[in-house]
Amino acid sequence: MNGIRSGLAALAAITVAGIAIPTDAEPKPPSNPSLAATDSVLLQDEAKAIAELQHRLRNQVSYRNGVLVIVDRSGDTAGVTVMPATIEWGVDCDDTGIAVTFGTGSGDTDNGIVLQLTSAAVSDSQCLKIAPAVGETVLAITKGN
Repeated sequence: MNGIRSGLAALAAITVAGIAIPTDAEPKPPSNPSLAATDSVLLQDEAKAIAELQHRLRNQVSYRNGVLVIVDRSGDTAGVTVMPATIEWGVDCDDTGIAVTFGTGSGDTDNGIVLQLTSAAVSDSQCLKIAPAVGETVLAITKGN
């Protein structure tokens, strides 16, 4: 009887642990495989890329009465997360694309909500121009602008 109880307790612990790990922190692959190719072309014109990525960000994140409403449209179904506008955030830019993380951590951790704005590889020189512009947009949104 004690073996069954300990087995059930272990199963319950595994189940709870599985539920507690947020899956939102991992960037989601684009639902359209040609999106990366389209984004690669977009990134060739930095001004257009900045405008489009700012548009994508504003399409998914809005400010309402001190909170951010984040709609992750990267999967088959949209997920909505509401969090304080004062939440820590960051812009990640590398060979996997440009992503904005709300909350602690980055796309490599289990913490936070990651919005993958593009999945096309971005060079360091492009990152130095595009990522700050995206960051300025995040900052504006968190201030209600």
